[in-house]
Amino acid sequence: MVFFRLQDGGRLSERREVEWKFLDADSAVVERLSQKLGVSKILASILVQRGVATVPEAERFIAPKISDLGDPFLLPNMREAVALLDRYVAQKAPISIIGDYDVDGITSTALLVSILAHFGIHPQYFIPRRFSEGYGMSQEIVNRMLKKSCPKLVIALDCGTNSIKEINFLQRRRIDVLVIDHHMLTVERVPEHATILNPHTVESSATLRAMCTVGLVFKFVHAFLKQRRIQGDERAFSIRLRNYFDIIALGTIADMMPVRGENRVLVKYGLQSFAKERRPGLDALCSVSNIPSGTSITQQDVSFKLAPRINVSGRLSDAALPVELLLSSRISDAMLIAKKVDKLNRERQKIEHEITLEAEKIVSESYRDDPGIVLYSPHWHSGVVGIVAGKLSREYERPVIVLALERGLAKGSGRSPGPDLVEILSECREYVAAWGGHKMAVGISLEPEQVEIFRQKFNEAIAKRKTEGTRGETIEVAGTLQKNEIDDALAYELETFLQPYGQQNEEPIFCIKRVRFLNCTEFFGAEKKHFRFWIESSPHVWLSGIAWDMASRFPEKNRDIDILVKIAYDTWNNEKFLLMRLVDWRYSEKS
Repeated sequence: MVFFRLQDGGRLSERREVEWKFLDADSAVVERLSQKLGVSKILASILVQRGVATVPEAERFIAPKISDLGDPFLLPNMREAVALLDRYVAQKAPISIIGDYDVDGITSTALLVSILAHFGIHPQYFIPRRFSEGYGMSQEIVNRMLKKSCPKLVIALDCGTNSIKEINFLQRRRIDVLVIDHHMLTVERVPEHATILNPHTVESSATLRAMCTVGLVFKFVHAFLKQRRIQGDERAFSIRLRNYFDIIALGTIADMMPVRGENRVLVKYGLQSFAKERRPGLDALCSVSNIPSGTSITQQDVSFKLAPRINVSGRLSDAALPVELLLSSRISDAMLIAKKVDKLNRERQKIEHEITLEAEKIVSESYRDDPGIVLYSPHWHSGVVGIVAGKLSREYERPVIVLALERGLAKGSGRSPGPDLVEILSECREYVAAWGGHKMAVGISLEPEQVEIFRQKFNEAIAKRKTEGTRGETIEVAGTLQKNEIDDALAYELETFLQPYGQQNEEPIFCIKRVRFLNCTEFFGAEKKHFRFWIESSPHVWLSGIAWDMASRFPEKNRDIDILVKIAYDTWNNEKFLLMRLVDWRYSEKS
């Protein structure tokens, strides 16, 4: 039998039969957590399934506190990095920043520039121009920086770990270099002539390795402020780092970092700050993204509304624009920039849609059965191939590399729903000119004539791993609920204690058995591709749900079905109501 699987907000696509994997939880541990925490067994079971098995762990998970954030000096090389910055701040020496052009790099740059401004330091910042300077700390952007500034210290953010030649070039000019980065090492050794803050290049805790660059910059400025306070610098006492959690949450969510441990603290409080007094740049960005002032922001709002508008400048125009946006102190200036990036985003959506349709056709005709997907066209826009790779990876649930022609090379991005792209590419490195990134997202370039052999080796490396989930055959189910268990109390618990959702803390999926959609089902959308449904949870009590892109797969009338749903509050006209989102369904087994 062939089933279809829905991805939130995605399109419907045919797949092989999907396994519903029901997760287990130790009943004794569930009972203990439920009693000690005063929560339902449903919530306690989800916590146990996610490896949260003790009361202290559970308390930190469901109610994270800012005090849970660890000592920043536990990050290796932190004392050397702080001493380096401290020396140049004391000298009021010129500092330049090179930040990457994605959301992580942009938020990292904005955060560090904002903190340094409190100490009278106003560094010049440089974001790579994708089409003329390439990715990261390239020689081209170093040259541009040196034409416009004469720094004593260069700080590379979200790049630099693998930039040995460029760092040696700066060292010969007696310019110190500090690298704050979370990308994996893809060269033989770390640069010798730089201070490196990167938990992936030295032995570090899992918490630190789970952070993206903006999280590491937070650690760095936290350590710097502690040092300055010890020195009695009054300026350091006036800074409240929690006022910057919104920027940190933005970069952490956009870079798809695990929402566990310290990341969970930063993201939770960062999202909460959006509903309060927003900084002008983010207020303007929310405005053009149709997110009203004073409303709460979710992880999905960041991922699908805010982050794409920040990313788009680096893809189609000048990535310095969103840095200016985040640093804006006046709403009028911020709105002008926000409108520019919103216009660019609409252009990006059109280009991306055209490429996605073409790419899907190619996959359908040639690569549907491959364990991984590698696509290349010299006619595609290299600025959007990363987004296309992400869409295809979610749709086909396997690693995807999408390449376009740029400066004579096949350049692009890779995305993965689970398999480690760094490990996979390490086995294909002899066919690649340059690459870098982390487990779920990489940038890559190779000679166009090497694409075919690279595709072969890429697929061999994936096939060898046989990673569960690569082919989209499994949906993890948190448990089976009775219809009358779906109520406001459950929705409140999920919203209050499980959110924010994200990597390693996905929104739970529940099974409800033997239901029938009531006859008032409503089909909607331009092509009637979606439908709203209702089920009767108890006599005269109806539960409502929505199914995106599933109208073509509507169950037969008068037949019982088992459904998989996500349960949450939805908001309409400033009113909250309980809503189920259909993930999958199948006909019930005969009793």
